[in-house]
Formats: sequence, structure tokens, C-alpha cells
Amino acid sequence: MATHTPQSTLQMSLADVARLAGVARPVASVWRSRHAPGHPFPRPVARVAGHDRFDAFEVADYLAATGRGNTTVERADVAAHARLAQVGGLDEDVVLSGLTALLVLGAELGEPLAALDDSHLLALAGEADPQDEMLRREVAALGSHAVELAAHADALADASYSARAAFELLLEQQLARGMGDLSALALRSEASALVGRLAAELAADAGWEAPLFVGPVPGVGDLLLQAAEQYAGGLAPSVAVAPDDSPVGRLRRRRMRVHDLHQVTLQRTESGDFVVPSGTFDGSVHVMQVPVAQEAAGDARVLETVADVVVQLAQDSRVVVVGPASALTDRPTSADADRARDAVLRSGRLRAAIRLPAGLLVHAPRQHLALWVLGPAHPEVPVADRWTVVGDLTDAALDAITTDDLVTDVLASLVDPRLVGHHAYRFVHRVVTSTLIPGRVPLVDTRSPVVSHGRGTRTLDDLISRRECRLIPGNRVDPAHLQPNGRAVIGPEELTGSLPPGSRAVDPLTFPAAYPTSRDTEPGDVIFCTSPRPAAMVDRDGGTVVLAPARTLRVTPDSDKGVPDLVPDVIVADINGTRGRDWRRWQIRLVSPKRQDSLHVELAGIDAERRELHDRLAQLDHQAIRAMDHATAPRQEGR
Repeated sequence: MATHTPQSTLQMSLADVARLAGVARPVASVWRSRHAPGHPFPRPVARVAGHDRFDAFEVADYLAATGRGNTTVERADVAAHARLAQVGGLDEDVVLSGLTALLVLGAELGEPLAALDDSHLLALAGEADPQDEMLRREVAALGSHAVELAAHADALADASYSARAAFELLLEQQLARGMGDLSALALRSEASALVGRLAAELAADAGWEAPLFVGPVPGVGDLLLQAAEQYAGGLAPSVAVAPDDSPVGRLRRRRMRVHDLHQVTLQRTESGDFVVPSGTFDGSVHVMQVPVAQEAAGDARVLETVADVVVQLAQDSRVVVVGPASALTDRPTSADADRARDAVLRSGRLRAAIRLPAGLLVHAPRQHLALWVLGPAHPEVPVADRWTVVGDLTDAALDAITTDDLVTDVLASLVDPRLVGHHAYRFVHRVVTSTLIPGRVPLVDTRSPVVSHGRGTRTLDDLISRRECRLIPGNRVDPAHLQPNGRAVIGPEELTGSLPPGSRAVDPLTFPAAYPTSRDTEPGDVIFCTSPRPAAMVDRDGGTVVLAPARTLRVTPDSDKGVPDLVPDVIVADINGTRGRDWRRWQIRLVSPKRQDSLHVELAGIDAERRELHDRLAQLDHQAIRAMDHATAPRQEGR
């Protein structure tokens, strides 16, 4: 085993040892007290804040020699789990800020920094940050230790496989060890992923190719980063943050820089309002987390922070807010909080208010959070008819399916007022906004949470990507080959009613030879088109030739998963009830396999009654014609 010295540069606490070895913290304590034969646990090399520190490389050698732990440990991995010993009397915060700045420089240079001397490193920092907004000051503060720390930054990037991953690891470790108010804001990964997903989907739903994600409140940029990473539009998004020269504000800028995100700065007016700078942005989504209040007056301040952002928004902007449920959804704790919340409600922009399960704050697992989603107001809707969707997920698990369905519910709340009632909500329900304003009432009644007896909805694109149904393109047929009789043909004209079904056909004998790659429908297939308007029908019998640009949807049972949650008649009803032509975003309601049989029986009965009524109408039409013929026929003399 290597000989340790009091000046070991890389050190580890027992908690760091446990993370490196992939075991629980108590296991590392047992290793220290119970020596493996011939391999005693390394001795402490320092004691910091009442905790022993160990030479990181001695720990790596110990784990390799004893085989202890659940992972294979290499010396190259050490930098990603260890922390630097005190460097030349520099404060730990100065070292960490300098390391993150050097990681940004190394990522931009694309070469190791250790080969440069102090003056070159400082010059490089000046070129990368001429206005000293994020890193030049941090590199200068390292003084003569810049080269030593640059070598460590190189090792850390190598051990983490990228400067970006190394930066995130340093930040995660620092938050875990405590960064005051920032540690109190730390969210579980599923919560930050939900907020980022909502922001990204709001931008996509608005049709923006180049959105701007705005962080109007202080923080390290977790939610901004999630939104930018989850946005899947045509162009890379940009991010904007408020002017902030504090250590946290500069850290956020470095973080956005190492993730290669284009940054702009929000401008402040003399009155303190912010202005989104002009640029090649289609629209903005504001993403913000407001802290949990520690005193009664805190909820009012939380709501005032949100209200300040809302009054400065452009008409088409969107906002996602995560914060304490006591302020956002529960009964107001004070008259001031009630007034502040009313100001937002009366703006007409609150589209969704959702209470989230407990446990989403890392350092306050019993605290409940809530979500607000704000979008454009609908001035054409009378005040008495304006709505907000509310939901209670107190007892829900925030897993992938719940997240998908919740995002779908929220997006449905932002559609055209004439279409908002067409969506089958899973977790939320609509309420008249005016009923939430008076009397200090909760936005979400936690005594009677929303329970879904259905399966929610999925986009058609999602159903196809999950192979729960197949999309089959239509056939391109020469119009000269169409005739009045033969094998049935369905195209957009038949679907939209401009031609009656059965008025066009192809010759069943010559068509297969002329179009050898043609595809016919099977019983139960859904035939649909997007233009001139969305329209669909179920092909009960199959064998139909579908003419492009119409297409076919075929529900495909899986041998492992069984019958999908899809019923062709429901698919047809949802397509015929939509207005948008982007079929990928069409929302399709799901039906549990346990309920499909009863639905098929009920629909079959309705179809039978419909046919009987159709036949009866035909008989009545015939009787009417006979009556009119009889009344208008010439009368013979004497009769």
C-alpha cells in the first residue's frame, strides 16, 4: 500500500469511500474497524470539521487489494469521488469556484490545462470572459495554485469522461455537503425532470422552433438545464437569467456555459422590472422555483414573487412554477397571501394548479410542493366562464407514466377554449376560476383527491413509437384505374363526405398486378386523413384499398404485453373530434382491456339500433314518396 503523507492532495471522508465503493455509509465504518487479513484500512491523514479524511489513492489501493465493495475501482476513478485538501490556505469555496471555472475553460479549449502556466491560464480566462461575468475572477483568485488545480480539473474531467459531467459531480457533492438556501431548494430528480419536461413541452406545443427558457429568480439553474435538455424542437434553445454577480449567479452562468447553451441576460428597467432582450426567439417559457416559507408571512412573499413575474410577461409567454403547496394550492395562511394569490387568478393566466406528493425536496421530505402552469389568457371568454384545471397528486407516485399523463393533462388545458372540454383528463378536472377567488379557499381540495377510473390519453405519435399500433401509408393509384364497381376504395373524399362510400372502386382482377406493393385493410383498421380536415372511420370488414394521402392505423396486440389499451371506435371518435392537423399530437383516449369487451358489446348494440333506425328511415322515406305519388296521381272519372 502506498505511504501516506499529511499533505495528501486528494482526500476522502468515509461517506466518500462508501460512494466510491458503491456501498452504504455504515459498511465503510465496518471496514475501518474490522481489518481484512494483511490489509488494514488506511489511516486518517487529516481531520476537517470533526470528520477524518483519508488519502484517496490509499483508499483506491485498499479496495483493489481486498476486493471489497460493489464496483471495480481504478485509480483514475478517484478524482470523481474525492475532494481536494486545503490548497495553500485558499478557502474551500474559492477552490471549488476555481475548479468549476477551469472545467469550463478546459471544455472550450479542448486540450489539457495542466500544460499551461498561471499567466496563460489567466489570459485564457480573460479571453473566454472579457466582461468578467462568470469565470475570470474565479481563476484569478487561485493565484499561484492555478496550475495545480488545473491538473486536478483535467483529472476530474478524465475520471468523469467529460468536463460537463465533472462540473455536475462537483455541484452535486457541494449541494450534498450544504450550500445554505440552495441546498434547501434541491429537488429529487423526478421533480426537476417533471418541471423541465413541462417547460419543454409548452414550448413545443406553442410551435416554437427557437424558444427562450428564462430563469427569473436566483438558483443554480437545475430547472433551466432540464428544460433545455428535454426540448426536442428544430433549433437549439437559448436560456436567459437575471443579472446576478453573486457567487451563485456566476456559478449558474458557468454551468450553462459548460453545457454549451446560448445565454442572454435579462435587462432591468429603472423600476426594477425585467425585459427579455430582443433576438431570434419565437417565444419564452419562464421556469422558476420559489422557496418554502419558514414563517407565516413567507407565503405572501412567495406569491408576490410569482405575481411580479406574471405582470411582466408577454401575452404569448408561458410559466412553470414549483413551490410550497401552502402558498400555491392550499388554503391561504393569511389575508396577504390570499390577496397575492387572487392577483394571479384574476389575470386569467393560471391554467393549471396541481398539488404534488411529499418527498420531492431532498432536505425536507415531508414538505409538499405544488405546480402552477400559466399561459396566455383568453380575453374572448367571458369572465364567468373562464376555467383553471386543478389536481391532487398527494398519494400518487411520480413515475414515468404519471409524468406523461400529467403533462398531457396540462397541455390540454391550454388549447382553444372550444376544444378544452374534449380531453379526457386523468389527474385534473376543470373548475370555474371565479369560484377559487373569494373566501380564502384552497385551489385543490385535498379531502377529495381526483381519482381516475380511466387510463388517460396518449399522443398518436407515442402509441406508434411504442408499437401499440401501426401507421400504414395509403396507396397511390392512377385516377384512370378507379371505377364505379369492384373492390372498395376509401380516400379523403369518402372520409370527409364529399363522396359517398362505395362510389369508387378498383378492378379486383387487374389491380394486384398493376400495384403489386399495394396494401389492403384488415377488419377493425382505422382509416384517417388530416386534410382538408381530420376525419376517420373504422373499416369493419377489411379488404379496402386506402388512397393516399389517407392512411391506416392498425392496433397491434403484443405477445408479451397482451392487448393494448386501444379501441378503434374510440380512436375514430378522438380523431373526428380534433381540429389540429398534426396527427402526431392527437390525443387518443385509452381503454383498459378489462373494459374493452363490455364497450364492444355496448357499441355493437348501438350500431344495431342505428341500422334499424336507418332502415326505418328508408321505409318512411319510401312511404312518403308513395303518399305524395298517390296524392298527385290523375283521378279517373267516376272514381
